[in-house]
Amino acid sequence: MKISVLDGPARKNLLFILPGLLLYCAFVFVPILSAVGLSFTRWNGLSAPEWVGLGNYIQLFGDTRFFTALKNNAVLMLFYCVLPLVLGMGLAAVVANIKTREQLAVRTLLFMPYIMPSAVIGVVWQWLYNPVFGPINQGLKAIGLGAIAIPWLGDFDWALPAVGMVAVWYYFGFCMVIFLTGLQRIDPSIFQAARVDGSGPLYTFRRITVPLLRPEVRIVLLLTIIASIKSFDLIFTMTRGGPANSTLVPNIYMYDLGFQLSRYGYGATVAIIGAILVFAVNYVVHRVLKSKDGA
Repeated sequence: MKISVLDGPARKNLLFILPGLLLYCAFVFVPILSAVGLSFTRWNGLSAPEWVGLGNYIQLFGDTRFFTALKNNAVLMLFYCVLPLVLGMGLAAVVANIKTREQLAVRTLLFMPYIMPSAVIGVVWQWLYNPVFGPINQGLKAIGLGAIAIPWLGDFDWALPAVGMVAVWYYFGFCMVIFLTGLQRIDPSIFQAARVDGSGPLYTFRRITVPLLRPEVRIVLLLTIIASIKSFDLIFTMTRGGPANSTLVPNIYMYDLGFQLSRYGYGATVAIIGAILVFAVNYVVHRVLKSKDGA
């Protein structure tokens, strides 16, 4: 006798997830499909869309400004992913050895930047970086280092690292909390045995802590890579992609194409390529880390 998958409890479960599924389709799936369709057209937002097939994609892969945005995004991955991961793991190892009451205060203090909206963070740091009255340049001048008090967000070479350091400050507390959670699941007897064997803190961290935190490393990398490729609000509030495209990223380029130049079809093409990059990079990271776990 065949039993339908929608019989009994399965039908009830479907009823529970149906509202969320409908909302997901309405606000996520349908807009994605609309963007895919729009990417094959030329549309200014007023007249009827004109079908161009793969014309937008062919034009995009010859667009030097788009490749500048990709290059900047690749550099930002260092600040969004690598540096927060390294700092977060090191701080987690240090904070885990602090007494419980003090650990809570330190953990809360370091995690606090992450609970603030990144757009607000961008406005605050734009003020901090101000070349005239910003505290950073004023502090450098006060200690006799006025020669390096440059207009950080207006310098072609330093604008991108300046924005990147804000991303490091924003994400390292988040990474630290993830790694602290991972340390709590590790059996303390492993570290006790290492100390009995005479292992020093550095050796224990390198040979025991880091390998056992590999699942958390995967989570942190996946989330921060997505954040780096999706980066928009922090850069938009600080530099808007300037000066001279030195902090331009694909999402800022997409915004300019759609809302400044009314090239919605071409902007949708940039969005689709950005989404493909998110999936591709995260797939590679997932497969690499999974293969190491299997080894």
